[in-house]
Order: sequence, then structure tokens, then C-alpha cells
Amino acid sequence: MKTAADIIVDLIERFDVHDPGARRAHGNGVNYEAAVALNDDGKAIFGDIQKAVIRLSNVATSQKVPDSLINVKGCSIRFDHPARPIDIIGVTFPYFPFATASETMDLFYRIHWFLDNKSPVRFVNIFGAGNLYRHLGRLARWLPKDTHMDHSYYSAHSYGTDNLKFRLDYDTDTETIEIFAEHDASITDYRPEDEVYLGQVSINKDAKVQEIKFMDALNAPFDHLPKGEIPLLRHFVYRRSFLGRMSEVELDPHKYEMLNELWEEEKYFVLSKDRQLYDEINQLFVAGTEMPVRTFTQLMDQAYDKKYDEETVRDYFTEVWTYFTETADAEEWVVYQELLEAADIDRINMFLADMAMKYEVSELLNSTVVKVLGREKFIKMQKGKI
Repeated sequence: MKTAADIIVDLIERFDVHDPGARRAHGNGVNYEAAVALNDDGKAIFGDIQKAVIRLSNVATSQKVPDSLINVKGCSIRFDHPARPIDIIGVTFPYFPFATASETMDLFYRIHWFLDNKSPVRFVNIFGAGNLYRHLGRLARWLPKDTHMDHSYYSAHSYGTDNLKFRLDYDTDTETIEIFAEHDASITDYRPEDEVYLGQVSINKDAKVQEIKFMDALNAPFDHLPKGEIPLLRHFVYRRSFLGRMSEVELDPHKYEMLNELWEEEKYFVLSKDRQLYDEINQLFVAGTEMPVRTFTQLMDQAYDKKYDEETVRDYFTEVWTYFTETADAEEWVVYQELLEAADIDRINMFLADMAMKYEVSELLNSTVVKVLGREKFIKMQKGKI
């Protein structure tokens, strides 16, 4: 079953606006090392972080499009937290005009329909997706009028119960980024009530960093989970984009390592669905850089399509629980036994998310079962549509 993320990436590929091996859903760019200096407010959100990677996305995904025509830029920070990365993805537009995956998918369908027959009626029809026409004035106001990188960049969605959005003010003269948190509960608008200065990041343009598989909207600050449906959609779109570009290029050791990193995030989810698929995918990685990426993608898709089986869920929970056998207290052992008997996968993953946070188990904090499935609000969403 294709999800909204699959369909969006498929449509982007039909637009023929990316080169083989290039990103589909966001611009190409360069990664740099950076030094982080957070104040107390910044440390309260991100932790006591000293290092980061900065991704500056300022070029098109295809040589067919001149970089000088691209005015939507990206500036993102990956904080080097010891438990797992914390990613703040910034773009030069302060909010996302759609609240749901279905509205976003509708936009891409309408664009595809227009490209099939470039008529005025079909062009106007594009702006009916999610009532996009209501945002045209704000789009004109907020979109940069030049193609420079010297701009403010916005997280576009809010985080946590205090509804924080992050703003990154990039100064190209000093190669520094000033970080601000703004309180803003609006989803399809930008209405910050106040701002709090969090600290500064200094970019070292002499120290480039190898490609990152993708900055992940779900790598949120701890205790500040991303809100709404769009961060989940972005996660799966970027994931699908990554697998697509890896299937188009010859793997080298670094690309293989990025694929292995993705598998480390996904493996417990696959284990919760089907032990045989889990073993088959593990076997693929034995081939190293000769591994078949398309087969990996197909097996992962099979896992996402499968329904949960109680016995498989119990086996999965038993195996993952080994992270806590030496640390769990008596009350947590009681909960474990109850959940093992019930084999309720949603409650199990939420419990594992709480345990991983409490005991700082990085292997789980960076896993799909915790970042995605261990979150009550995401469980309530119709994840199959995303």
C-alpha cells in the first residue's frame, strides 16, 4: 500500500526536476562543522551541546535549474547530543500552509495534472489544494526576494506543550547563526507572541562534513516533540527520497554506512512485524557496498504493509526488553509482564519510549519504534495515510 509520502516522492520524480542520485524533496547543499554556545535557556531545550553540523541548502536538485533561480533556501542544525541527534530544519518561509498529509498530497496531484496539460484552468486549480489561495499574500510577503543565504530560517512547525518554533538568523559575514525560540501555537500561520534568545552557532567553512542521510523532523529536542501531522510526513518523505537516491548510485563505504544507519533505526520496527523479514534484511547488509538497495526498500515496504501478530509482538518486546533487564525497577517489571501478556503494540511502544528516555538508551531513542510509534498522538493519526 502506497502512503502519502510514497505518492509525493513518486510525483516529484515524474516532474523530472532532480538529477540521478539527488534529493527529491529538498535542495542539495553542503554540511559544515560548527561550534555551539548555548545560554541557560538553550541548554534547557537542547542540552549542554558544544558541537553541531550545519547544512546549508542553496542549490537546486537538478542541473536543469540554475541555482540563481532558487530563492527558497535551507539552513539546518544537527546538534551532537550523546543520546541521539537533535535536528532543527530551517527554511526561508516561516510556516507550512497545509496541516495534513492529504492536503499536501493533493497539491502535488494538482501540479502533476497541470504539467500534463498546461492550461490556465489547471494552473488556477493548483491553488485550490488546502485553500492555498488564502496564503498567496503571505507567500508573496515571506518568500525571499533574492537568492542570497543571508536570511532568517524557520522551523515551520512548533514543538512541545509550550508551542515553540525555532528561528535561525544566519549572518554570512560572520558565519554565525543566532538561535531563537518563539511561542506560536498556529499550525498554518506564523504568529509569534514573543522570542527567547538561545545562543549562537559558529560555522567552520574550512571543515566540510560528509553527506548526512537526511535531517529528520522527528529528531526533536527531548521533551519538545514536534506537533501536528506534517513533521511525520516530512520524516517519511525524506526517508523515501533517501532510499530513491541510494538506488540510483553506486554505493561507496559512506553511502553503505548511511543505509546501515537507516536500518539501525528501522530494525526493531521490522522485528515487531516479521522475524523472517528482519533476518533477510540483515543478510542483505552482509554484501557491503554490493547490497541491493531496491531489495532493501521492497522488504521494508513489506514490513510496513504487514499486520501485527501477537506472538511476533511478544518476541519483539522480549528481545528489546533486554536493554532494561539490569535497570528496570519492580514496578516497571510488573508493567512489562502485563504488556507482554496483552501484546498491545501501541502501549508497548509508548512504554518503551518512556523507558528509553528515562534510561537514555540511544539505540532506542533513535529508533522508529520510539521516535514515531512510541508517541500517543502519532498513534491516533491514521499513519497508513502518511
